[in-house]
Amino acid sequence: MYRSLNVFMTRAVTLGLAALTFAPIAGAQRTTTAAKPAASAPTAKERTNKWVFGAHTIATPGVSITGPDIDGTFGTGLGGGLGIMAGYELNKAVTGYASLDVARQGSGVNWMSGSFGLVHAEIGVRATLSKTNPQMQPYLQAGIGKRSLGARMTDLEDDEVHDVSLSGNMISFGGGLQYVLSPKVSLDGGVSMAIGNFNQWEDDGDLGTIQVNSSTSIRLKAGVVWRP
Repeated sequence: MYRSLNVFMTRAVTLGLAALTFAPIAGAQRTTTAAKPAASAPTAKERTNKWVFGAHTIATPGVSITGPDIDGTFGTGLGGGLGIMAGYELNKAVTGYASLDVARQGSGVNWMSGSFGLVHAEIGVRATLSKTNPQMQPYLQAGIGKRSLGARMTDLEDDEVHDVSLSGNMISFGGGLQYVLSPKVSLDGGVSMAIGNFNQWEDDGDLGTIQVNSSTSIRLKAGVVWRP
């Protein structure tokens, strides 16, 4: 019995020493694991270049001009053309822009043949409505500028050629949608309407003011926007 008790005591002492030996090691492992910092997610780089450039094709329904100084109705027909745009992002939602659109339209009256050039030049502000879907970004825009409608006209009776144009100030409103292909390239489609008077007359350098009613011109566009 004494021998059995001695063996039991020897084993108990051995297990106790083993527990005391490994306990600090295990504790150190737990402490080291708990103190390890968690990895942070990488942050997206914000654009430092705020410039925006665009190019587009346009379709323009005819323009009708009437008024006290217009004999009957003067107008043009549906035409198409090209346009360019440059802008600067004031913040994540608002962009200031300048644009130039040039279209060629056919004569809209039976007593005149040929084509006219219609030009819209404007500056304005574009505001993105929502970015809940990062790929589809609707926007509204408003601007001020000038329109011009002109042609090189031939008087068949006198066989003379005249450079004639009608121009005037305008305000424009519009909207559209950008479809983001990449951080730098987006497709852009929209429509804008300009309102104002073509009350400035020019004939071979001779300038004058005429009385006309307000008229509307519409531009449908489709193109691409580049953010360098």
